[in-house]
Amino acid sequence: MKLWAIISIVVLPGMLFVAGCGNKKGLDASRPSGAGDPAPMVTGTLSASDQSSDGMTIKVAKVFISGVPGWIVVHSDLDGRPGPVVGKKAIPIGESTNVVITLDQAVTTGVFWPMLHVDAGTVGTYEPEADVPLTDGHFAPIMKKVMLTVKAKY
Repeated sequence: MKLWAIISIVVLPGMLFVAGCGNKKGLDASRPSGAGDPAPMVTGTLSASDQSSDGMTIKVAKVFISGVPGWIVVHSDLDGRPGPVVGKKAIPIGESTNVVITLDQAVTTGVFWPMLHVDAGTVGTYEPEADVPLTDGHFAPIMKKVMLTVKAKY
């Protein structure tokens, strides 16, 4: 198979997928469409570990996002993968440490998935259809599996 055929089968569909992501204004919702600057390069990392909680919060040790503000969106576990959203917190561009996310309601001991999302819609308003997960270079969401042990208050 010729090199161009391999590139057109493997690389071009991925480029089209990336080009089609985001809202009509690109990832920078504060800039008018066609402002001349390319959309910002968005990268990120997230670090969290197993922890104890009162069932109302979960903590992310460190999160970094460049290019646009973001969200840490906490998903419950659904058969070993991220399920419904149980909490979220807006994060600014740059690095944030010891970020505490208040959950929408009390949870019990179990697995949760903090995941990094971009704030691509109205900045500061979580919009599931616009504020999509940020992915790594292999189209995998930037997330961490965390075992949350809920301790009863006495």
